[in-house]
Amino acid sequence: YVKNYDQLATNDNRKVVLDLIEEAYASISPIEVFKKDFSLTDKILKIKDKTFDLSNFERIFLIGFGKGSAGNCKILEEKLGNILTEGFDIDVVEDPSFAKIKYTKGTHPLPSQENFDFAKNITDKFSNLTEKDLVLIVTCGGGSVLFDVPHVFTLNQMIEVNKALLHCGANITEMNTIRKHLSKVKGGGFAKLLYPATVANLIFSDVPGNDLSVIASAPLVKDTTTNRMATAIYEKYKLKEYNALTPADFIETPKEEKYFAKVYNILMLSNLTALNAMEKKARSLGYEVYLMTDRLQGDTRTMGEKLINETP
Repeated sequence: YVKNYDQLATNDNRKVVLDLIEEAYASISPIEVFKKDFSLTDKILKIKDKTFDLSNFERIFLIGFGKGSAGNCKILEEKLGNILTEGFDIDVVEDPSFAKIKYTKGTHPLPSQENFDFAKNITDKFSNLTEKDLVLIVTCGGGSVLFDVPHVFTLNQMIEVNKALLHCGANITEMNTIRKHLSKVKGGGFAKLLYPATVANLIFSDVPGNDLSVIASAPLVKDTTTNRMATAIYEKYKLKEYNALTPADFIETPKEEKYFAKVYNILMLSNLTALNAMEKKARSLGYEVYLMTDRLQGDTRTMGEKLINETP
């Protein structure tokens, strides 16, 4: 993974650091992740600790969204082969040349008509599923922007909303709380739309702490936030000054348990995956290891001092 390893490894300490970096990258390589945690044998599909008997389903669909979803969907397409009925993906990379999956190149960090058209097509196409359908979802970071169906806003209005959120100082949890209450698919809205199909949501986290209710604005996770909470964030960051939205624009996310009974949210990897791999490698090299946190975030001007002071 480190292409200039030999050039950089000029002493033993540098070699250790580079070896740890190599171990981290290897642990989050999609090929390695699927080799370890995804298998299909005689119609028995295993994804980490979940098992699905594919003989119980008449159709199997694959939907991917977010940065990195194309590479993951490419691997899944190859593993599923002819049993895949149909697939769709949106990412920001160039066309990955899928065999069966229909690909859309979207935009991030601001939405575009391509993003909206993709999401609208998905919601239209998958609005009449049955209990005999299995839907595999690949959810990656950036999914909040790449997969969205606003309940009232136009594209230009949503661009202004996202600009406001990016500049107001809100953290990712707060931003996604606002986003969830402006959308038909976020905050569990997509789970409601896919009901009563069985859904396996493969999550590739970019959120510190891996709160599943935050990643990609949680289209398949039962939402615990409310309109009141969204309004509080709106007021906290004085979003009224941006003239992008009002509390009256918020809608409530679905709370009925039935929509989530057959939705399996599976965390495939996160930064903790890489941290654990580095820790294991360092111990094998004879080092004492202190894993401080997998959710470090804050002002860069103060976090360096915090790291130094908290290291045992």
